[in-house]
Amino acid sequence: MTVEELVAAVVALAIVSVKRLGAGLADRAAQGLEQSVADRLGRLYRWIAGRLPGEEGAALVEEASRSPAARALLRRRLILALDEDRAGVEELRLLLSPHASALAHGDLLLSGSPGIPRQLPSALADFTGRGQEIARLVESAERPGGCRVCLVHGPGGIGKTSVVVQTAHRLMASYPDGQLFVDLNGAAGRPAAVAEVLGDFLVALGVPRGGIPDDEAGRARQFRTESADRRLLVVLDNAASEQQVSALVPGGASCAVLVTSRQVLASLAVDERVALSGLDEGTAWDLLRRIGGADRVDEDPESGRDVVCLCGGLPLALRIAGARLATFPARTVGSFARDLADDHRRLDVLSLGERSVRAVFHAAYQALPSLQRRAFRLLSALDTPDLPAWALSPPLDMDADQADACLEGLLLAHLVQARRGTSEVQRIVLHDLARGYSKERAAEHPADEADRAVRRLRGALLSAVDVADARLRPAGARHSGRAVRQLPPGDAMAADVWEAVEWFEAERVVLVAAVAHAHARGWWELCWEIADAMSIALEHQWRWDISSQVHGLALDAADRLGDDRARAALLRNLGEALRDSGSDVGRAAECFREAIALFQSSGDAHGEGDALGNLGILLRQQGVLREAMQRLIAAERLFRALPLERGLAWALRERAVINRHWAHYTQALAQLDAAQALFAANDEARGVGWVLRTRADTEKESTVGGCPLPRRWYEGPWPGHHAASGPEQDPRWPAARAHYEQAAQLLHAVRDHRGHTWTTLGLADMALYEGNHAAAESISHALRESEACGDHRGLSQQGSDRAGPAPR
Repeated sequence: MTVEELVAAVVALAIVSVKRLGAGLADRAAQGLEQSVADRLGRLYRWIAGRLPGEEGAALVEEASRSPAARALLRRRLILALDEDRAGVEELRLLLSPHASALAHGDLLLSGSPGIPRQLPSALADFTGRGQEIARLVESAERPGGCRVCLVHGPGGIGKTSVVVQTAHRLMASYPDGQLFVDLNGAAGRPAAVAEVLGDFLVALGVPRGGIPDDEAGRARQFRTESADRRLLVVLDNAASEQQVSALVPGGASCAVLVTSRQVLASLAVDERVALSGLDEGTAWDLLRRIGGADRVDEDPESGRDVVCLCGGLPLALRIAGARLATFPARTVGSFARDLADDHRRLDVLSLGERSVRAVFHAAYQALPSLQRRAFRLLSALDTPDLPAWALSPPLDMDADQADACLEGLLLAHLVQARRGTSEVQRIVLHDLARGYSKERAAEHPADEADRAVRRLRGALLSAVDVADARLRPAGARHSGRAVRQLPPGDAMAADVWEAVEWFEAERVVLVAAVAHAHARGWWELCWEIADAMSIALEHQWRWDISSQVHGLALDAADRLGDDRARAALLRNLGEALRDSGSDVGRAAECFREAIALFQSSGDAHGEGDALGNLGILLRQQGVLREAMQRLIAAERLFRALPLERGLAWALRERAVINRHWAHYTQALAQLDAAQALFAANDEARGVGWVLRTRADTEKESTVGGCPLPRRWYEGPWPGHHAASGPEQDPRWPAARAHYEQAAQLLHAVRDHRGHTWTTLGLADMALYEGNHAAAESISHALRESEACGDHRGLSQQGSDRAGPAPR
């Protein structure tokens, strides 16, 4: 027994002694019957009186027999007196260890006396994590200022009861008048009757059954009265509603209530609200090892990590997984992980005895109205890790307000979660295990229900990506196919180039999943059109591997349709990805040349000019400058004839780069002036950033004597010219620095990682010319960015800059 429990017992027994051991016991003691009980109780009474100074002990014992508040005060005084008195604690243990018959009579005597309920379940010995959440609950429950109510809510299996029980055990000393616990059956759909719970609470507090009112209101009043002068801790587990909880809150200002619920209980007045989410990977790993056996799990840590990942941080799933490993020791962790990885079997594997992850989701699903059930089923059919909140409207075929109300119901039931995205748009997240259950329920309904819903969403996504792409595309309109579009809600559309950048960043994973899903379903138009509309954004984001992946699927879709214009557009896009990543420049050239021929045969001047310009860039990067210039001049003529100012601006910028390599600086700067004016007139911030970067390159190189060709194209001595004196004295040098800095700001703002990195390299190159070797840190940072995104050309450029400028 703890000190608190010892003190509670001695105070209760002393009160019996004060009341003369009940009616008739003194007479029986005088006759030699029950004498040991009487002697024991008397010694306990005298022990209490002796522990407290003067007459205080006896007075407090006397008062405690009449007042719950005095009983609580007496217990606190004794706990303080024993705080550092180990000998006193042991003495009390001996006094409370009578012979078996005395204990039996003592228990009998106490049955009609004021009780001290100790109803808390045992705390889990293998409980792991949740330290911050428990600390918040303890701090709130112990804070003065009236009865404290703390709510812990979250989905089934997340560990709410375990957290609250752990918290309650830590709070026992602060609430010495007792701890009440009840399971309110909120998740079972058959909530416990409040009147019955109140009756049980009153009995636990020492009220005779015959003295308890019959009606709920009367019992509630009596419960508040009985708890008014006590320090009680009440644990209401698995609450169904706010009304159920409110009726069970005690009346004492020194009480506390801990509530758990799968519902948010939004209207319940609480002092602390803790929403539990899944365990982090480290805590989940520790929990699996504690339950499944550390030696066992450590034998195959890779498979153990797979188990942790597949359980998705859900404590119930981890406990079942650990229990299975412990129950079947002959089975390897690797084989268990493989079974768990099977989407069709995962929920079967996560079931053992009476514990089941499927049952948790089933209870929440069954409690939903039909529309919300349908929405939950459709979310798994969309097959993406998350979605913008607006994406629920098209598949449900209803307006945004109705879809929002449906989403709120799913959030309140904890079947989905919401998070705030980088673009400040709320996103819907479906836990992997919930996704599995959703697919099971969807399989019970006709497949065309999900197909129609997904096609509506894909159509809305295509409309939204069309708008965002138009904000970014430098060479005019795309070739549109015959895919059916659906107007998405207004907040799904990018209003300007800045919002388009944010939109693509937020929706990249969703769009990639949409391409893969459309290809798998044979929706060829949707597949290639979404991939085509993503291409510019993927270039901005350096996602060339992803671009190659989705364009491979899209090209297959275009070929199945026999759509040569679609094939031409996709080849142009794929060529850009292969060229800019540096992964296969030969294949990139083939893509551009075939795209040019296809665009010419279809009379698509927009596409032809864009493909010509891209081939010119590739040839320029390979050092084939004369042919590159010819291709760019051809693209420029097409853009002037259309006219297409943004495409013209990019062609002029590329021609300026070649003129810079030829040391034709005056021509290069004139072309950059024209390109910058066109970009500014078309609100093309990214283009302005690239022009400023190229202008800075030109000013820098003209200051130091120029560089006919990049030094990486030479195996022997680099034939560049060098300044005879420090470049810092030339007015073009500070102008170059200012233009690099302006370019860096613009390119960072539009999330053009490649342009920003190359601009940083330009500033680092200037620093090396000035003898500032701290620039190596800038180069290293850019190197890390290039490695992360697979920019082979960037790595080559950084290797050159690391070598530093040639000797002057």
